Amino acid sequence: VEAAATLTIEPGAVVLGQPGSALVVTRDGQIMARGRADAPIVFTSAQPEGGRKAGDWGGLVLLGNAPVNTLDAQVEGVPTSDTRGMFGGVDSRDNCGVLEFVRVEFAGYEVYANNELNGLTLGGCGSNTIVRHVQVHRASDDGIEIFGGTVDMKHILISGAADDSLDWDMGWRGRVQFLQVLQYPGMGDNAIEADNRNGREDAQPISEPQFYNVTLLSLNSDDKYQRAMTLRRGTGGHFHNMIISGFSGETIDIKGRVSASRLSTGMMSFGGLLLYNNGRDGRSHFIEELGKQDDDGGFDEAAYFASLARRDISPEFSVPVDPVRVPDFRVGSKSPAGQGAVAVPEGEFWDQGANYLGAVRPGSASTWMNGWTAFAPN
Repeated sequence: VEAAATLTIEPGAVVLGQPGSALVVTRDGQIMARGRADAPIVFTSAQPEGGRKAGDWGGLVLLGNAPVNTLDAQVEGVPTSDTRGMFGGVDSRDNCGVLEFVRVEFAGYEVYANNELNGLTLGGCGSNTIVRHVQVHRASDDGIEIFGGTVDMKHILISGAADDSLDWDMGWRGRVQFLQVLQYPGMGDNAIEADNRNGREDAQPISEPQFYNVTLLSLNSDDKYQRAMTLRRGTGGHFHNMIISGFSGETIDIKGRVSASRLSTGMMSFGGLLLYNNGRDGRSHFIEELGKQDDDGGFDEAAYFASLARRDISPEFSVPVDPVRVPDFRVGSKSPAGQGAVAVPEGEFWDQGANYLGAVRPGSASTWMNGWTAFAPN
């Protein structure tokens, strides 16, 4: 989608991605993909149902003019010789368009070594961009990767990503409320992997997103070492009202002296955490780092989170018959997730009534994911 152009996609449309293709909205173009709960817009593989797989096509890329901390930023997956892959600018309110009631399926592929497209990529998108009720399913790299900007997201579901579910760097400073992550057994790395900038950890603006009402769920498997959160390379961030459950590896790993210093400067914070069934034994939420394993200047995650998080308390998830094909993210009405929430900020973006932990209100008969999401295996 070139400069000054707007691509409008009607509710209920199905957009088929051929091998090697991607839909790229340049920083002076826009996309208007406003679906409905009963008529979502689906970006998926052009292969027939039953023969689809992660990486069948390149995915959806939105580029904008909001600030990033990298000069001449160029999105992964687009050749450096193609200036249409550039993003970033000075307009924090830039508008890349609308994604609402949208599914992105079977996307992402490695263009060449260490250069990949994701399910959904947002580069330098500003706060007037609307990303709400979006599912990214079975991406071969990251589910959603955000490069800088100030884009906000609400009601986001990421399922079955092959690498990280949500990844950010280059100074992203957006807001997120109601994020549900589902990592499959033996698949995926981190539910959240976060950076400021590799090689220049203090580059401005510094990544400092805000999160409320988040569930990070892994279908724990000995086949893969999965962390819930890896915060590194100088990132900040504020993480509140979260349930983290089922990860075979560390719950939260803050890597590097600069990242750990964000806690003392107020650029990183946590509140309202419920941790359950993480680690090889279901209890080892944090790994002691000694000697050469100490990568954060002696910062002790276990001691830091001891008073901030409730541990080994079940959220009382519903028990689905098939947690991969037909997951159920609800928790019971008497779930501990109904207690211990910190206040949601005031403002038009935030739902202040979400005074609970996790992405779903305890005791709900249905959720914001009903009707427009899907979990097809192929």
